[in-house]
Amino acid sequence: MLKFGIFVTLLLIMNVVFWFVGGPQRFAETVNPPASDVWSADPAVIDVFIYTLEEEVRKKEGLPPGGYVPSMFLEVFPGLAETDFEGVEASIGYYTIEQGRLVHKLDDATLIHDTATAITRRGMETLLYNIATRTNINLQADGTITDIMSVLIRN
Repeated sequence: MLKFGIFVTLLLIMNVVFWFVGGPQRFAETVNPPASDVWSADPAVIDVFIYTLEEEVRKKEGLPPGGYVPSMFLEVFPGLAETDFEGVEASIGYYTIEQGRLVHKLDDATLIHDTATAITRRGMETLLYNIATRTNINLQADGTITDIMSVLIRN
């Protein structure tokens, strides 16, 4: 009986630790990985994409104090669509389309900060994937970041 009590206590402690280290969210991400995990682009291509988008925003709007958010990119790049941000990861939460509008959804984080809506690197990878998919540009074959950027700067 004592061994059973110890086993149950250890099991409860392990479940609490699993919960507090973000286990449920991590488990969900491994079971249903985001598109950017399934789609593998060259890290150098992703870096160039991120740098190019952020540099254009810096030139036109200045350096954002709270990180880069979709509205900044949408203002600078007329060829960008709100739907391109579907599933894009933010510092806390993600972006999705609800009733035809782009909205930020918070996750179960307990600490909300000023940069909660800022897009993460992983989010930028998803954005690149979404743009490439929408425009039928295959970055794993013959498509380039130049092709992507030419679509984004069109009026």
